[in-house]
Amino acid sequence: MSNSKHNIMKNLYALVFLLIITHSSTLFSQETEKKHPILIDKYQFGIGMFYPSKSIEIGVDGSVPNEDIEFGKDFGFNNTELTLFLGFDWHFSKKWKLSFEYFSLNNSNKRVLEEDIMWDDFIFEKGSNVKGGINFKMYRTYVGRIFTKGQKHEFGGGIGIHAMNVSAFLEGDVLTSEGDHSFEKSRKTITIPLPNLGLWYFYTPNKKLALTARFDVFAISIGEYSGSLWDITPGISYQVFKHVGVALNYRYLNIGAKFDSTDWKGNVDIIFQGPSFTITGNF
Repeated sequence: MSNSKHNIMKNLYALVFLLIITHSSTLFSQETEKKHPILIDKYQFGIGMFYPSKSIEIGVDGSVPNEDIEFGKDFGFNNTELTLFLGFDWHFSKKWKLSFEYFSLNNSNKRVLEEDIMWDDFIFEKGSNVKGGINFKMYRTYVGRIFTKGQKHEFGGGIGIHAMNVSAFLEGDVLTSEGDHSFEKSRKTITIPLPNLGLWYFYTPNKKLALTARFDVFAISIGEYSGSLWDITPGISYQVFKHVGVALNYRYLNIGAKFDSTDWKGNVDIIFQGPSFTITGNF
Protein backbone atom coordinates (compact mmCIF):
# COMPACT_ATOMS: atom_id res chain seq x y z
CA MET A 1 0.00 0.00 0.00
CA SER A 2 2.83 2.30 0.82
CA ASN A 3 4.46 1.68 -2.57
CA SER A 4 1.11 2.28 -4.29
CA LYS A 5 0.64 5.62 -2.53
CA HIS A 6 4.21 6.52 -3.35
CA ASN A 7 3.66 5.80 -7.03
CA ILE A 8 0.40 7.77 -7.04
CA MET A 9 2.16 10.79 -5.47
CA LYS A 10 4.98 10.54 -8.00
CA ASN A 11 2.47 10.50 -10.82
CA LEU A 12 0.63 13.50 -9.34
CA TYR A 13 3.86 15.44 -9.02
CA ALA A 14 4.76 14.58 -12.59
CA LEU A 15 1.31 15.66 -13.78
CA VAL A 16 1.48 18.98 -11.91
CA PHE A 17 5.00 19.63 -13.23
CA LEU A 18 3.83 18.86 -16.76
CA LEU A 19 0.86 21.22 -16.38
CA ILE A 20 3.13 24.00 -15.09
CA ILE A 21 5.59 23.56 -17.96
CA THR A 22 2.78 23.47 -20.52
CA HIS A 23 1.08 26.53 -19.05
CA SER A 24 4.36 28.48 -18.87
CA SER A 25 5.18 27.55 -22.45
CA THR A 26 1.74 28.72 -23.57
CA LEU A 27 2.12 32.04 -21.74
CA PHE A 28 5.57 32.55 -23.24
CA SER A 29 4.24 31.78 -26.70
CA GLN A 30 1.35 34.21 -26.22
CA GLU A 31 3.71 36.94 -25.02
CA THR A 32 5.99 36.38 -28.02
CA GLU A 33 3.08 36.49 -30.41
CA LYS A 34 1.95 39.80 -28.92
CA LYS A 35 5.32 41.43 -29.57
CA HIS A 36 5.93 43.50 -32.67
CA PRO A 37 8.26 41.71 -35.18
CA ILE A 38 10.77 44.58 -34.91
CA LEU A 39 11.49 43.34 -31.36
CA ILE A 40 11.78 39.61 -32.02
CA ASP A 41 12.62 38.73 -35.64
CA LYS A 42 16.22 37.88 -36.56
CA TYR A 43 16.26 39.35 -40.08
CA GLN A 44 14.66 42.65 -41.09
CA PHE A 45 15.12 44.41 -44.41
CA GLY A 46 13.60 47.31 -46.30
CA ILE A 47 13.42 48.75 -49.78
CA GLY A 48 11.89 52.14 -50.42
CA MET A 49 12.12 55.63 -51.80
CA PHE A 50 13.86 58.60 -50.17
CA TYR A 51 12.65 62.07 -51.27
CA PRO A 52 15.06 64.63 -49.80
CA SER A 53 15.65 68.30 -50.35
CA LYS A 54 19.38 68.81 -50.75
CA SER A 55 22.13 71.37 -50.33
CA ILE A 56 25.49 70.55 -51.91
CA GLU A 57 28.60 72.73 -51.60
CA ILE A 58 31.98 71.62 -52.93
CA GLY A 59 35.44 73.18 -52.96
CA VAL A 60 38.39 72.02 -55.10
CA ASP A 61 41.59 74.05 -54.68
CA GLY A 62 39.60 77.27 -54.98
CA SER A 63 36.27 78.35 -56.38
CA VAL A 64 34.39 81.60 -56.99
CA PRO A 65 36.90 82.86 -55.68
CA ASN A 66 37.61 81.58 -52.15
CA GLU A 67 34.07 80.28 -51.79
CA ASP A 68 32.58 76.83 -52.24
CA ILE A 69 30.69 76.03 -55.42
CA GLU A 70 26.99 75.56 -54.67
CA PHE A 71 26.32 72.85 -57.24
CA GLY A 72 22.57 72.83 -56.76
CA LYS A 73 22.26 76.59 -57.22
CA ASP A 74 25.00 77.20 -59.80
CA PHE A 75 23.92 74.39 -62.11
CA GLY A 76 20.17 74.47 -61.58
CA PHE A 77 19.74 71.06 -59.96
CA ASN A 78 16.29 70.20 -58.68
CA ASN A 79 15.85 71.08 -55.02
CA THR A 80 14.43 67.62 -54.35
CA GLU A 81 15.08 64.18 -55.80
CA LEU A 82 13.51 60.73 -55.56
CA THR A 83 16.07 58.01 -54.91
CA LEU A 84 16.17 54.31 -54.01
CA PHE A 85 16.87 53.37 -50.40
CA LEU A 86 17.97 49.96 -49.07
CA GLY A 87 18.33 48.76 -45.48
CA PHE A 88 19.06 45.52 -43.61
CA ASP A 89 19.24 44.49 -39.93
CA TRP A 90 20.59 41.16 -38.65
CA HIS A 91 20.12 40.25 -34.98
CA PHE A 92 22.99 37.79 -34.88
CA SER A 93 22.65 37.25 -31.11
CA LYS A 94 20.24 38.04 -28.30
CA LYS A 95 21.87 41.39 -27.51
CA TRP A 96 23.68 42.32 -30.73
CA LYS A 97 22.73 43.35 -34.25
CA LEU A 98 24.41 44.40 -37.50
CA SER A 99 22.84 47.04 -39.78
CA PHE A 100 23.49 48.17 -43.34
CA GLU A 101 22.00 51.03 -45.43
CA TYR A 102 22.55 52.48 -48.89
CA PHE A 103 21.28 55.30 -51.07
CA SER A 104 22.68 57.46 -53.88
CA LEU A 105 22.01 60.68 -55.78
CA ASN A 106 23.16 61.65 -59.28
CA ASN A 107 22.77 65.12 -60.86
CA SER A 108 24.24 66.97 -63.85
CA ASN A 109 23.24 70.04 -65.88
CA LYS A 110 24.55 72.74 -68.23
CA ARG A 111 24.55 76.42 -67.27
CA VAL A 112 25.88 79.74 -68.48
CA LEU A 113 28.11 80.89 -65.61
CA GLU A 114 27.16 84.12 -63.88
CA GLU A 115 30.66 84.49 -62.42
CA ASP A 116 34.12 82.97 -62.77
CA ILE A 117 34.74 79.56 -61.21
CA MET A 118 38.21 78.33 -60.31
CA TRP A 119 38.26 74.54 -60.29
CA ASP A 120 41.57 72.76 -59.72
CA ASP A 121 43.99 74.33 -62.24
CA PHE A 122 41.26 75.71 -64.52
CA ILE A 123 39.29 78.96 -64.65
CA PHE A 124 35.80 78.66 -66.14
CA GLU A 125 34.96 82.25 -67.08
CA LYS A 126 31.75 84.14 -66.54
CA GLY A 127 29.48 83.71 -69.58
CA SER A 128 30.89 80.27 -70.46
CA ASN A 129 28.56 77.35 -71.15
CA VAL A 130 29.69 74.81 -68.57
CA LYS A 131 28.35 71.40 -67.53
CA GLY A 132 28.63 70.36 -63.91
CA GLY A 133 27.68 67.13 -62.21
CA ILE A 134 27.86 65.26 -58.92
CA ASN A 135 27.35 61.66 -57.87
CA PHE A 136 26.87 60.85 -54.20
CA LYS A 137 26.73 57.39 -52.63
CA MET A 138 26.29 56.70 -48.94
CA TYR A 139 26.95 53.34 -47.25
CA ARG A 140 26.17 52.95 -43.55
CA THR A 141 27.31 49.94 -41.53
CA TYR A 142 26.60 49.69 -37.82
CA VAL A 143 27.17 47.24 -34.97
CA GLY A 144 24.87 47.80 -32.01
CA ARG A 145 24.09 46.32 -28.62
CA ILE A 146 20.66 46.24 -27.03
CA PHE A 147 20.83 47.88 -23.58
CA THR A 148 17.28 47.22 -22.47
CA LYS A 149 14.34 45.37 -23.97
CA GLY A 150 10.78 44.70 -22.88
CA GLN A 151 7.37 43.64 -24.09
CA LYS A 152 6.88 46.96 -25.89
CA HIS A 153 10.26 48.63 -26.24
CA GLU A 154 13.92 48.30 -27.21
CA PHE A 155 16.80 50.69 -26.54
CA GLY A 156 20.34 50.26 -27.79
CA GLY A 157 23.47 51.90 -29.12
CA GLY A 158 26.71 51.18 -30.89
CA ILE A 159 29.36 52.29 -33.36
CA GLY A 160 29.46 52.38 -37.14
CA ILE A 161 30.80 54.01 -40.30
CA HIS A 162 29.13 56.29 -42.83
CA ALA A 163 31.24 55.75 -45.98
CA MET A 164 30.55 58.66 -48.34
CA ASN A 165 31.68 58.42 -51.96
CA VAL A 166 31.57 61.75 -53.83
CA SER A 167 32.39 62.31 -57.49
CA ALA A 168 32.12 65.81 -59.03
CA PHE A 169 33.06 67.21 -62.42
CA LEU A 170 33.08 70.37 -64.55
CA GLU A 171 33.52 70.54 -68.31
CA GLY A 172 33.52 73.42 -70.77
CA ASP A 173 35.67 76.24 -72.10
CA VAL A 174 38.44 77.35 -69.77
CA LEU A 175 40.94 80.21 -69.82
CA THR A 176 44.52 78.93 -70.24
CA SER A 177 47.66 80.45 -68.79
CA GLU A 178 48.47 81.86 -72.27
CA GLY A 179 45.14 83.67 -72.38
CA ASP A 180 43.58 81.28 -74.91
CA HIS A 181 40.46 79.14 -74.49
CA SER A 182 40.25 75.35 -74.64
CA PHE A 183 37.68 72.69 -73.77
CA GLU A 184 38.56 70.82 -70.60
CA LYS A 185 36.93 68.30 -68.29
CA SER A 186 38.03 67.87 -64.70
CA ARG A 187 36.65 65.18 -62.38
CA LYS A 188 37.40 64.62 -58.72
CA THR A 189 36.45 61.52 -56.72
CA ILE A 190 36.95 60.67 -53.07
CA THR A 191 35.65 58.18 -50.51
CA ILE A 192 35.41 59.49 -46.97
CA PRO A 193 34.87 57.06 -44.05
CA LEU A 194 33.19 58.87 -41.16
CA PRO A 195 32.91 56.78 -37.96
CA ASN A 196 29.94 57.50 -35.73
CA LEU A 197 28.31 56.78 -32.41
CA GLY A 198 24.61 56.06 -32.44
CA LEU A 199 21.49 55.29 -30.41
CA TRP A 200 18.13 53.82 -31.34
CA TYR A 201 14.79 53.39 -29.58
CA PHE A 202 11.67 51.43 -30.56
CA TYR A 203 8.28 51.68 -28.86
CA THR A 204 5.50 49.30 -29.91
CA PRO A 205 2.03 50.01 -28.44
CA ASN A 206 0.83 46.75 -30.00
CA LYS A 207 2.05 44.00 -32.34
CA LYS A 208 1.11 46.06 -35.44
CA LEU A 209 2.40 49.56 -34.70
CA ALA A 210 5.95 50.73 -33.94
CA LEU A 211 7.38 54.19 -33.26
CA THR A 212 11.09 54.38 -34.02
CA ALA A 213 13.95 56.84 -33.60
CA ARG A 214 17.61 56.71 -34.55
CA PHE A 215 20.41 59.20 -33.88
CA ASP A 216 24.01 59.13 -35.17
CA VAL A 217 26.62 61.81 -34.51
CA PHE A 218 30.39 62.20 -34.68
CA ALA A 219 33.25 64.61 -35.37
CA ILE A 220 36.78 63.48 -36.15
CA SER A 221 40.11 64.63 -37.51
CA ILE A 222 42.59 62.00 -38.70
CA GLY A 223 45.59 62.80 -40.86
CA GLU A 224 44.39 64.20 -44.18
CA TYR A 225 40.69 63.98 -43.26
CA SER A 226 38.42 65.86 -40.88
CA GLY A 227 34.66 65.65 -40.78
CA SER A 228 31.41 65.91 -38.86
CA LEU A 229 28.18 63.97 -39.07
CA TRP A 230 24.56 64.31 -37.95
CA ASP A 231 22.06 61.61 -38.96
CA ILE A 232 18.61 61.78 -37.30
CA THR A 233 15.66 59.58 -38.33
CA PRO A 234 12.31 59.43 -36.50
CA GLY A 235 9.61 57.23 -38.00
CA ILE A 236 6.52 55.05 -37.71
CA SER A 237 5.94 51.55 -39.08
CA TYR A 238 2.91 49.29 -39.45
CA GLN A 239 2.95 45.50 -39.78
CA VAL A 240 0.49 44.74 -42.60
CA PHE A 241 1.04 40.97 -42.72
CA LYS A 242 3.06 38.50 -40.66
CA HIS A 243 6.24 39.05 -42.69
CA VAL A 244 5.50 42.33 -44.50
CA GLY A 245 5.11 45.89 -43.23
CA VAL A 246 5.42 49.52 -44.28
CA ALA A 247 7.33 52.42 -42.72
CA LEU A 248 7.28 56.19 -43.04
CA ASN A 249 10.39 58.02 -41.81
CA TYR A 250 11.83 61.52 -41.89
CA ARG A 251 15.60 61.75 -42.26
CA TYR A 252 18.01 64.61 -41.62
CA LEU A 253 21.57 63.92 -42.80
CA ASN A 254 24.28 66.57 -42.48
CA ILE A 255 27.84 65.70 -43.52
CA GLY A 256 30.81 68.06 -43.66
CA ALA A 257 34.34 66.99 -44.56
CA LYS A 258 37.69 68.54 -45.42
CA PHE A 259 40.52 66.57 -47.00
CA ASP A 260 44.00 67.02 -48.41
CA SER A 261 44.79 63.96 -50.53
CA THR A 262 46.64 63.41 -53.79
CA ASP A 263 43.29 62.92 -55.59
CA TRP A 264 41.38 65.85 -54.14
CA LYS A 265 42.28 68.77 -51.93
CA GLY A 266 39.15 70.56 -50.83
CA ASN A 267 35.91 70.08 -48.94
CA VAL A 268 32.34 68.79 -49.21
CA ASP A 269 29.29 70.00 -47.25
CA ILE A 270 26.04 68.13 -47.92
CA ILE A 271 22.60 68.30 -46.28
CA PHE A 272 19.76 65.92 -47.15
CA GLN A 273 16.42 66.08 -45.39
CA GLY A 274 13.04 64.64 -46.27
CA PRO A 275 10.61 61.71 -46.00
CA SER A 276 11.13 58.11 -47.02
CA PHE A 277 8.56 55.38 -47.61
CA THR A 278 9.74 51.81 -47.13
CA ILE A 279 8.31 48.33 -47.63
CA THR A 280 9.74 46.12 -44.89
CA GLY A 281 10.21 42.38 -44.58
CA ASN A 282 10.95 40.29 -41.53
CA PHE A 283 11.53 36.66 -40.60
